[in-house]
Amino acid sequence: MRKFFLLIFACFIINSLKAQEVNRKIGVGLQTSFPVYGISVKYGISNSSVIQAVVAPFGAKSGGESVSLNFYGLRYIYRFPGNDEKSVVLDPYLFGGGGLIHYSISDGTDKTSDNVFGYSLGGGLEVILLKGLGISAEVGYGKLSFTGGIAVNSIIAGGGLHYYFK
Repeated sequence: MRKFFLLIFACFIINSLKAQEVNRKIGVGLQTSFPVYGISVKYGISNSSVIQAVVAPFGAKSGGESVSLNFYGLRYIYRFPGNDEKSVVLDPYLFGGGGLIHYSISDGTDKTSDNVFGYSLGGGLEVILLKGLGISAEVGYGKLSFTGGIAVNSIIAGGGLHYYFK
């Protein structure tokens, strides 16, 4: 059975070495911006402009103090499309977006939770393989604005895995 899967994988690799006709209109997959991760849908308005919705209910959780962090938001991506005539397509991009972050912290006796707004700006690189599988890595700047005028700024890193439908 393992040989069968290796044969199928080899066929995909050989097929991807040919010139690609990449369609980047609708992509579905997983997206992460550390420490949250979730489901993502990308919709290409044009070859360069993309809107991405991210639902990340599988956010960070920690043991003893029970910390939970979830994210729900939208991003605009400006993509610099690569050359689709090569076997591996590289698409650098810039992004900006925002969304609602829900956090909950409990130490056993006290529980604090709130919904806060956050935004991020940055850039990344997406590699398109196998005529529709996109793997991306990105880095950027993010800010959370808590109630009471407190804000947290940080450098964020993340990535994604999306399949683009034809």
